[in-house]
Amino acid sequence: MYTIEFQKRGMPHAHILVFMEKGSKFPTADDIDKIISAEIADKTVDPDLYVIVGDCMMHGPCGAAKKDNVCMVNGKCSKMFPKPLNIRTSIDANGFPAYMRRIDGRFIEKNGIRLDNGFVVPYNRD
Repeated sequence: MYTIEFQKRGMPHAHILVFMEKGSKFPTADDIDKIISAEIADKTVDPDLYVIVGDCMMHGPCGAAKKDNVCMVNGKCSKMFPKPLNIRTSIDANGFPAYMRRIDGRFIEKNGIRLDNGFVVPYNRD
């Protein structure tokens, strides 16, 4: 199953749902962490990824920092950012991941506002 979204800025993107055989599923949080990240890359270890995440994978600023952002509805971010910071990925009762978003001191500055891992849109490095 898939749906293609066309955003106001940039290219269209797809949300894809793939049904897999039971033995092929990602059964643990560690398996999820191998393919999905919701953290700012280390600028010294992977400067290219740091730039890409900063340019393409940061939500906001919004919330108290920018109350007039388009995502704000009734004083709250409609996309529920910033996301809670977690020391490890976990899977909730409905099977949805709460991604690892550590407090590691990394930030991306957007419009003079420092955004931490709570504002990272999950991505696959590859």
